[in-house]
Amino acid sequence: MLRQSYLLCSSALLLAVAACDDSVGVSTTISQADANQLAADMDAAATLSAADFGPTALFSIGVDGTGSSAVATAPFPISQQFTVTKQCPRGGQVVVAGNITGTGDRTAHNLTLEAVATRTDTGCAFDTRNGVLTLDGNPNIAYDGKLTIVNAALSGLQTQTHKGSFKWARTGGSGTCDVDLASSFDPATHTVTVTGMFCGFAVNVTRTRGS
Repeated sequence: MLRQSYLLCSSALLLAVAACDDSVGVSTTISQADANQLAADMDAAATLSAADFGPTALFSIGVDGTGSSAVATAPFPISQQFTVTKQCPRGGQVVVAGNITGTGDRTAHNLTLEAVATRTDTGCAFDTRNGVLTLDGNPNIAYDGKLTIVNAALSGLQTQTHKGSFKWARTGGSGTCDVDLASSFDPATHTVTVTGMFCGFAVNVTRTRGS
């Protein structure tokens, strides 16, 4: 009887130790739940609008950046460099810098743009289930975004991709991850879907986002 009680206590102790090890492991690695959340959060942090591309883009949809109506002209080509800095939810920033090409039409208030750029995260922080996690470029991530506006409104799926590597850290753990994501925003339903690979996990996340 004494031996049976000893074995039961020993088993319970081993299970308790294992449970503690598992709980610690969750916070020191990237989990599937983390990957799903961070993939969507990372994509949202770099979402660009016509205003991010400066006065030339705003001209094409009828506003010159000062609030006055733009002069109506024939469609014109757009090709320029840009740099956009976005603040992250819990501190830090992400900088997207590169080139945009496309066409604007001030008469029809249409705009078609593609941005080919690099994304550089610096202490870009997000909430996770196991505490605040920060991202830093390793050294940066390739970014490609497409924007289509018809009659001054978003039209069709708006897409962007991220491919590269980053460093991450939070209390108790750190590491390096590869990312290869594609997202599409549907202005009709105000939903964005992010798919691809994030830190070795396949992700497929749909969220509601403002227009």
